[in-house]
Amino acid sequence: NPCAARAGLRFCDDFESKATGTFASAAPWTASAGGSSTLTIDATTPAHSGTKSVRAHAADTDYQTLFTFRDSAVLPGPGGRFFLRAYMRLGRAMSGGHNSFITAEAPGGVNNLRIGEMNAMLMYTIMGDAHGALSNQNYYNDGKPGVAFAPSTWVCLEALIDRSRPEIDFWVNGTEVPDLHHTDWALDSYDSIRFGFEKYAGPGLDVWYDD
Repeated sequence: NPCAARAGLRFCDDFESKATGTFASAAPWTASAGGSSTLTIDATTPAHSGTKSVRAHAADTDYQTLFTFRDSAVLPGPGGRFFLRAYMRLGRAMSGGHNSFITAEAPGGVNNLRIGEMNAMLMYTIMGDAHGALSNQNYYNDGKPGVAFAPSTWVCLEALIDRSRPEIDFWVNGTEVPDLHHTDWALDSYDSIRFGFEKYAGPGLDVWYDD
């Protein structure tokens, strides 16, 4: 049970208690799907655990398809430090366009963190595009791919976000991604996390989230 109670676990949702169909906003979640995009509780695609997951569907012309976690009893984490985990399943291979899957936000949005895809690999930006890291930071020299999520496969993405040090680090399926580890960029005490798909370039996407 990925959401079993254990030391340090402040929140977990496997979405099993939610009704199938349209994702309904209910604390601590708020759904926001614009254009033709949809957010649904899906019981037809194999979930990571149980029978249900959240499906964000975004066509090529859709911009934001997001569900947001906000609970002041959970975030900001103590001292602005917390670990984040999401199991994700992409309906296509990562694209060359710059798009976001997960966004950590703070009041004022100065150092918002956007985790997503670019150059067909995992990447993130902080403070808009002022700071960014590819999972192969040497890509523009060697042209080699970085860490990419295989389509139609559940992938475990984990992050450490620590404002006080500051430090940010990532793991994919339990393996650290060294080129995404930084201690030199300012972070904020994030009080909300957005999941889904925020599209800036390239094709739309179906992406599932669980646990």
